[in-house]
Amino acid sequence: MARLAFVVIMLIISGIIFIVKASVGKVTGKEVNFQDESKKVMHTAAKGINWMNDQWEKAKSGSDIANQPTGSFQNMSAIEIIAKVKSNSSKYDASTAEAIYIEQAVAKMNNRQFDDARKFVMQLKEGEGRDFMLSEIEQKRNA
Repeated sequence: MARLAFVVIMLIISGIIFIVKASVGKVTGKEVNFQDESKKVMHTAAKGINWMNDQWEKAKSGSDIANQPTGSFQNMSAIEIIAKVKSNSSKYDASTAEAIYIEQAVAKMNNRQFDDARKFVMQLKEGEGRDFMLSEIEQKRNA
């Protein structure tokens, strides 16, 4: 049902494009065919859907951040992990780096390694999230 709705929406979009191009075609003297325009729109939509599917598969593959800390950061100190993430900005963008820092901080807190957890939290941008994590570290330290 969703695919049928998608096809109908694409046909509506191609109809709008056809009307606009036909209007411009009358002024410029160019012929415009509805079938050709709808094929172009469907082809472009299919390429977009394929691109989205490829991105989804890449996200599900072994490159996702859920697998990184346990694999590539195992047996590394907090300073080594921070240095590795900061020195490899092409692999770890800002959001991925923050996710790694948070995940590592939580793991260190659970292991009662509060100084290392604080090192990770201090790598986060200033704001509510960072303040919350610092207060959680202090609460667990004092518990």
